[in-house]
Amino acid sequence: MDYYFFYGTLRSLPVLETVIGRPSSGLVFQEAFVPHSELRLVMNESFPVIIFDPKYKGVQGTLVKGLSNEDMSRILFFEDVEFIPQKLVAKVEEKNVEAKYFSQKGVRPSGESWSFEKWKNNDEELSILTAELWMNLYGKYTAEEADQYWVDIKNKAILQFQSK
Repeated sequence: MDYYFFYGTLRSLPVLETVIGRPSSGLVFQEAFVPHSELRLVMNESFPVIIFDPKYKGVQGTLVKGLSNEDMSRILFFEDVEFIPQKLVAKVEEKNVEAKYFSQKGVRPSGESWSFEKWKNNDEELSILTAELWMNLYGKYTAEEADQYWVDIKNKAILQFQSK
């Protein structure tokens, strides 16, 4: 069974559970650290991308084990066409663990750093709503087909969020 390293919005249990469409019970979560990496805000978005360079201190994240094939299919849809699974080595209590993470394929990192804690305080609720709306497209469209609706989904989520 594979480990997945989540460094961004999927570190949030409500977002992860919305994406996989079920409670996260049965999954194993461990805090992990990936050295020589940094999180940057994706241009014109509220989520991050991880970049690597020996000059960077590193990124805290969560290792997840126990995701089913259906969970991964849903996560791949959520990550859209802009992120693809790649391998990295994460540290868990000084032990190296090989894991998969989602690497940018079609996004541009900004020069602005991204903080999970800041995102959680400011944007988690909107991100959960956006994930709900986005995942309503799962099973109806491929990620490539659904990509054309991303801006509409974001705008709809903002309107619903503001009307709460």
